[in-house]
Amino acid sequence: MRFCGGCGVRLREPAGGVTAEAGERRPVTVLFADLVGSSALAARLDPEDLRRLLLAYREAAAAVVARHGGSLAQHQGDGLLARFGFPLAREDDAERALRAGLDLVSAVGRLRERLEPALRVRVAVHSGIVVVATLGHGAAAEPGAMVGEATTIAARLQHAAGPGEVWVSEATRRLAPRRFRYAPQGEVTLAGLPRPVLAHRLEAELPPGLVPPVLPMVGREDELRSLFAAWRDAQEGAGTAVMIEAEPGHGKSRLIEEFRLRLGEAGPGAVLVACSAGEEASAFRPLLAWLARAAGTDPATPPAAAREALRAWMAGRGLEGGEHAAPLAVLMDCATPEEAAEMEAAGRRRRRRNLAALLAALRAGAAGPTPLFIAEDIHWADESTLAVLRSLADACAAPETPMLLLLTRRTEGANLPGPAPLTLRLARLGEEQARHLAAAAAPEGADPGLLDRIISRAGGVPIFLVEAARDAQSDATLPLSLRAGLTARLDAMPEAKPVAQLAAVIGRSFRGDLITALAETVGLPSPRRPLRRLVEAGLMEPEGPAEAPTGYAFRHELMRDMAYETLLRSRRASLHLALARLLPERFGEMVSARPEMLARHLAAGGAAREAIVAYEKAAGRAMRAGAHAEAAGHFRAAIAELPKLDDATQRDTMEAPLQIGLASQLTITRGNAVPEVGQAFATAHAAALRLDDRSLLLRTLRGLQTFHLVRGAVLEGHAIGERIMALMAGERDAAVLLQAHRPFGLGLLYLGRHAEAQVHLERVLALYDPARDEPQRFDYGSDPAVLARAHLGWARWFQGDADGAFAADAEGVAAARAMGHAHSLCFALAFRCALAQFAGHPAACLSAARELQAVAAAPEFPYWSAWGAMLEGWARARMGDAAEGETLLRQGLRDYAAMGAGLLRPYGLALLAGILPPGREAEAAGLLEEAEELSAAGGIRFAAPIIDAARERLRGGRDRFAEGA
Repeated sequence: MRFCGGCGVRLREPAGGVTAEAGERRPVTVLFADLVGSSALAARLDPEDLRRLLLAYREAAAAVVARHGGSLAQHQGDGLLARFGFPLAREDDAERALRAGLDLVSAVGRLRERLEPALRVRVAVHSGIVVVATLGHGAAAEPGAMVGEATTIAARLQHAAGPGEVWVSEATRRLAPRRFRYAPQGEVTLAGLPRPVLAHRLEAELPPGLVPPVLPMVGREDELRSLFAAWRDAQEGAGTAVMIEAEPGHGKSRLIEEFRLRLGEAGPGAVLVACSAGEEASAFRPLLAWLARAAGTDPATPPAAAREALRAWMAGRGLEGGEHAAPLAVLMDCATPEEAAEMEAAGRRRRRRNLAALLAALRAGAAGPTPLFIAEDIHWADESTLAVLRSLADACAAPETPMLLLLTRRTEGANLPGPAPLTLRLARLGEEQARHLAAAAAPEGADPGLLDRIISRAGGVPIFLVEAARDAQSDATLPLSLRAGLTARLDAMPEAKPVAQLAAVIGRSFRGDLITALAETVGLPSPRRPLRRLVEAGLMEPEGPAEAPTGYAFRHELMRDMAYETLLRSRRASLHLALARLLPERFGEMVSARPEMLARHLAAGGAAREAIVAYEKAAGRAMRAGAHAEAAGHFRAAIAELPKLDDATQRDTMEAPLQIGLASQLTITRGNAVPEVGQAFATAHAAALRLDDRSLLLRTLRGLQTFHLVRGAVLEGHAIGERIMALMAGERDAAVLLQAHRPFGLGLLYLGRHAEAQVHLERVLALYDPARDEPQRFDYGSDPAVLARAHLGWARWFQGDADGAFAADAEGVAAARAMGHAHSLCFALAFRCALAQFAGHPAACLSAARELQAVAAAPEFPYWSAWGAMLEGWARARMGDAAEGETLLRQGLRDYAAMGAGLLRPYGLALLAGILPPGREAEAAGLLEEAEELSAAGGIRFAAPIIDAARERLRGGRDRFAEGA
């Protein structure tokens, strides 16, 4: 029976499967030494004399290793293996091993003065990650055994060294690049290893340098000047956005901090949004975390209290009772039933309202005459948060707007969509700048020689400089890198190390009650005291009130990564699974709000089937919120878990709907024709065939049909449609029939068989039931009746029924507006602006095209944006702005083709040919020839009248699309 040392409470026994496995992953530097000519010595010497010789060698080697802080792992005849970094890590383990190597060569040389025959030794040193654990059981157990490639490389590398030489791998040289003199040896092929190793001969240790006088600057003066210039512009009404971009640890946050400090009163009033790793799939997560802090709530706040706090915050900023109250309350999970019903009824407008509400909250939360907004680490931001930040950047750039937005990101990961803002790229610090930063970070009285060595190791990366210099007071005398430094700091806090590892499993930031519950579940004592120790050591920061923190966060993401990497993969998996079991049991509100979090831990814990189910729930939640990019990410994550399922039938049963769901979300965010959509539907179709599931077969064929139609392979798409219609024989389900007739009618329309198309499209309207078929907007991306009316408008137009065409168009657009479904409205507006073009009404075409692009912009529907650009270009050219119109039309064509779409290209090329001015007849003829070739290849017949009209105009005939023609 065990009890907590902090509070005396009896500890729960560890949950099944969560027993700690002895061992961990850690960085070590390995030294391997071998006597030269040992076999010849054995042949020449009496066994007793050989024993005396080997004993003297071993005693000398053991003394050298111990003197430099290493430990002997094993003896293998005349060879020995020493390690630096276990059981206690020091940040200068690599240097210690290199000094030991040089000393070992000297010590063996000194043995020659008193022993015969003379001994010589070969030494190799290599650094890497190993697993240190007990191998075997009982009498055969080997405690502290090292497993990993590092030991093999060191053993093989010493064979390449000559007598009396110390060879060093590049991995070790990088950890001690300037304290020793090396002679490069090039790449060396080592027996049994798949790749060569870059090697160096260690020649000598260099004398340490001295730190020069400290200067007051840290190397970001130019960037600071740029930020203050932007601030002055913002104060004068010329607001803007500035991106600070750099690799990890280069001082993005430090630059922001310095700017805010020098800014004076305006700095503390900034709105600060921080993005975190692992939350890229959680819609609006960084914004909601900011809003919770601003309103004074935390995850433990009861809904009623959170609601009151949010209302009070909104009331103080003029937001209470307005249009943004309901979306903010729902997003914060503290809405009244009336507010929840209001947002549920918003349908497809929900995402737009969410974006607008969060943008309004950000602007209301800023203080002072010149609001300052800061969004850090947007490379980890979700698509929805990036959309809000894009809107905020656009708002800053509006005329007479005194606002400044600062953003930071790494060179990889997500980026702000749309036009790139002014970007400051941070380089590594120069040597002098690095010296000043290290001196500022080091504790008072730090050894100048130690700081000099730290600077030589950091390579100009500020985070390495700061973290190493801060540790100058610890037992470690020379930091290796951030990884080795953190290992040493954790080794110095043995009671806190398991808590840091446990926290790393949860994530960068975590609730206090969550880590307490998880510690109890896995049999650890209360984490309260270890967490306080980690905060004191500078590894973590408390969140919430200083006197009673509600949560904690690693000071840097790299710190979390390093703590996580010390765990064995098997231990990580068991902890993730324990957390996944705990979350629904004790923290159901977190799971409800973020099912993707549960899914991630289930996946990392090896519970693939449950993870798939959770990811699917997360995708559904994201779809309902209009976060389609995040929904696609959840589907991808679920699909990635499928290979872990043993049962093939179960895999197929789960994969088909997941691939269909992925394809539907990709269709909305990137268009029907991107290759990934076709691949997803093809994979789902193969699974449906293996399952012999008729409903899945119909759904996947339907997806493939539309994929081919939009890519411009109309004949192929129509052939699939005929297969679907053949399967409809005897079908009585109206919803199924509806989804067969609608795309089949569309294919006939594109083939130029307009009368047949009209029959099928009118059949869709007869089958349609608004209540029954509402889910199809989400399953298929658009409302089937809206689409049918839009198609019907074209079908009637091409048959000469202009009045019927415009009537169908009006009904389709009106229905889409009424249901508030953005994607359906885009579809209807796209067909409307084309219908206006058919009729030669450029003003109506321009109006519809602009609205189409506006509606498509917020949720980012690039397919419809490209369609709108083409038609806007034609309309503007027809209305007298020929140059700008041509530019827009060409850009629309490029964007359309970039998505893999081909259906509209003949039409767009014909429009482009029709607006080219006199003198460019040859170019126009070439465009029309290309349009005809594409039409013939794909069976795209609907564009024939437009191509014919452009040819007629080119020959000098009547312009059919002139206003009133």
